[in-house]
Amino acid sequence: MAVKKTGKLAKRARRSAASNPQITLVDAVHQIWLAGMGALARAQKEGPRAFETLIVEGAGFIDRSRNQAESTLREAITTVQGAVEERMKGTRDQATETWDNLERIFQGRVQRVLQQVGVPTADEIQALMRRVDELNANVVALGTKNGRARGRGRAKAGRRRTAPRKAARAA
Repeated sequence: MAVKKTGKLAKRARRSAASNPQITLVDAVHQIWLAGMGALARAQKEGPRAFETLIVEGAGFIDRSRNQAESTLREAITTVQGAVEERMKGTRDQATETWDNLERIFQGRVQRVLQQVGVPTADEIQALMRRVDELNANVVALGTKNGRARGRGRAKAGRRRTAPRKAARAA
């Protein structure tokens, strides 16, 4: 901070500066020297307060820097997680598709082998089961018709046979 000269000294310095440039240089150096001494005096006077202020500002700067670094790190982690999840989904879908293709190929080959061996298909077995059910129903229906007709004839025949059986048992 420059000291403003007032009064007789200032007037004399202005007059001598006009007449002698060397005096102006000495005067400027002297003012710089005084400014440096003033800065030193102020630093000594305000030193402890300035030091405390710098500590507070430094702590604030560290906190702001840490928060900014954490924020940047969180964003990076989120971006990486999204990319990894997306790739995992693509890989999972591809693996599922490949597995489905292998399963279809395997089923087709097993089907061909079973046909070559002569093993009937599920549809053929269902058709056979329906046919067997129909035949069973027909057998039962025929049995009931014949059973009524035979039931009358058996009753007569049963009476004839009962007597010889008892005789055979007695002997």
